[in-house]
Amino acid sequence: MSKWNKYYRIAFWGAVLTFIAQLTVSIAIDPYLASVFTPFYAVWGITAVVGWRKEHPRR
Repeated sequence: MSKWNKYYRIAFWGAVLTFIAQLTVSIAIDPYLASVFTPFYAVWGITAVVGWRKEHPRR
């Protein structure tokens, strides 16, 4: 992962932490409350796209 730019790392670890938090909340507290974390996946996807655009700019 040393060749990934910082946006890819942020997007990857953000998605992993969101999934772990969502899984923990759904098991420990309430499955319906875990849906609060679902919109964050879009944020991590957008962050990955921003990283792609920084790495491959238009000419």
